Amino acid sequence: MLPRRRILLATTIPRTAHLFYRELFHEFKSRGFEVHLATSDGPEISSLRDVVDTVHIVPMSRPVSLFKDISSFVRWITLLRRVRPNYVFCGTPKAGLLGMLSSRVVRVERRVYFLQGLRLEGVQGWSGRVLSAMERLASWSSQTVVAVSDSLAGEYESRRLSASRPVVVPHHGSSHGVNTVHFAPTPPDRGLLRSLGMSPEYPTIVFLGRLTADKGPSVLAEALDRMHSQGVYAQLLILGAQDERDSAFHSQRLVADRPWVRVVDHVSDVRPYLAASQLCVLPTRREGFPNVVLEASAMGLPCVTTEATGAIDSVIHGRTGLIVPVDDADSLSTAMRTLINDPALRASMGEAARRRAVADFQPTDVARAIADIVEAEQECSVLLESPSEPVSSRLAGK
Repeated sequence: MLPRRRILLATTIPRTAHLFYRELFHEFKSRGFEVHLATSDGPEISSLRDVVDTVHIVPMSRPVSLFKDISSFVRWITLLRRVRPNYVFCGTPKAGLLGMLSSRVVRVERRVYFLQGLRLEGVQGWSGRVLSAMERLASWSSQTVVAVSDSLAGEYESRRLSASRPVVVPHHGSSHGVNTVHFAPTPPDRGLLRSLGMSPEYPTIVFLGRLTADKGPSVLAEALDRMHSQGVYAQLLILGAQDERDSAFHSQRLVADRPWVRVVDHVSDVRPYLAASQLCVLPTRREGFPNVVLEASAMGLPCVTTEATGAIDSVIHGRTGLIVPVDDADSLSTAMRTLINDPALRASMGEAARRRAVADFQPTDVARAIADIVEAEQECSVLLESPSEPVSSRLAGK
């Protein structure tokens, strides 16, 4: 009997694996893999042990820290020599760098870097150069880079970060798709808005995500003020973890002199809040592929987002929502006002968004496409020899 193939997946923190990798774990197990996970310690570890064969705790610091990173790298080398995986698949920047580099050092036969976003966008000077170098090193250490959206793959290649490795977009993009049975249109709970001090009689716009500068809260505040000054009234519900260094600043700024804004910290189930809203807005400056847009779309909400990397892939402009320039308060205000004032347009876009989520972003389809790429070593090496069209398009079959 042949030994089971062994794959080691990695994320910097366990929350990422807990939220986004479960379907991928299941897919690899269904293919006969012995599935290992390497990540830092955290409250999600106990539940992750139920879905993989073995969890390995490797402390990894999200910020750049030379001493901590060297210590983590040594732990990675030790882990790989002990586990001896046939495949290594690493997502998130720090786990991607440490996992890919150590895998190359110990000569793991198949190494795949999972690119879920580009943290260096908008970062200038020394910090930007360090982040660029980290990306190039992670790519160089891999054999294939899997990007979660076409625009992310394009940005990665245009910045020459791929180190000549193929950059592949699985299926229609996304890191894990969306469960369209779990996220489905439901009647609004009017009592929920009342419990938040909001009125069910006014339209509600929901912003779902971390409250930090990259998500565009300042331009959102300005856009809403302009919309109100033009006589179009809507409430804003901000929902998500407020754990970034600038979260408190943006939260205080948004609610100051705006009685129609409510900020709710992280909740375990966002569906009642989405169901109580008429419109989702994400004025982001950078993404990989925004999961919040997929969740809102699956529940039948149209979305307004930006032309930023990753975000531009999440909405079909004029069909499932509207796309505006980054940091453009006038355009954002106009887009929100258009949808607030036109319930029929809002409904048709919401229905189209739901259909797209169901057709293109089923978790099983996304996981299967990613697993196919991880196993397609021979296919990748052959396709890389043909320069006739962009690598991401050829490998994704688009």
